[in-house]
Amino acid sequence: MTTDQRLDRLTGVVETLAGAVAAHDSALEAHDRQIGALIKLAEKTQAAIAKQREESDRLERRWQAYLNTLRRQ
Repeated sequence: MTTDQRLDRLTGVVETLAGAVAAHDSALEAHDRQIGALIKLAEKTQAAIAKQREESDRLERRWQAYLNTLRRQ
């Protein structure tokens, strides 16, 4: 095998590796976007849970106030 043939073969290997790296980078970027979307969803869910908890606490106080009026009668 001549030096030129070896260089051609090596060039082919390097090009193949470069393509694999590009594909891997694309997969990592897609993964990062998915993680970002999941984080946003978790934040929205956390906010919704906090709001629901506040509403539940408010309703509980209203019921307790109502029950307190019944005990006095």
